Amino acid sequence: MRLLVDCNGQKLKLLIRRLYCPKCRRIHHELPDCIVPYKRYCAGIIEEIISGKKQRVVYDYKTISRMLSWWNAVLPYFQNIIKSLAEKYKSGFDEPPTFKEIVRAAANTNNWIFANLICTRSAALSRQPAC
Repeated sequence: MRLLVDCNGQKLKLLIRRLYCPKCRRIHHELPDCIVPYKRYCAGIIEEIISGKKQRVVYDYKTISRMLSWWNAVLPYFQNIIKSLAEKYKSGFDEPPTFKEIVRAAANTNNWIFANLICTRSAALSRQPAC
């Protein structure tokens, strides 16, 4: 089960399918487009914040600031993933790619940066190395 805060500020409980891959012997989670991996807010909220439409979002300044900091830290990495995929598969994305396209491309190609690989709020508070 996954808890998610939607665009109206309501908390939702979603059931996420877990799929076992016998080839790689790992469990994969099937996430709908409204979910960003390892984030508790829906993709619509994060997209509004990073696109500068913060006036429609009803969250405190610290939450918005953390989302913007996360996005600014991972954006160059995600842009390189999009560029690599476009070159490898000779396909294009919207110009500029939408937030959901970027998230889907990074997650589905197994290139998602896990929280322990970047500096997170909890790692900074505990004074332990992020990796």
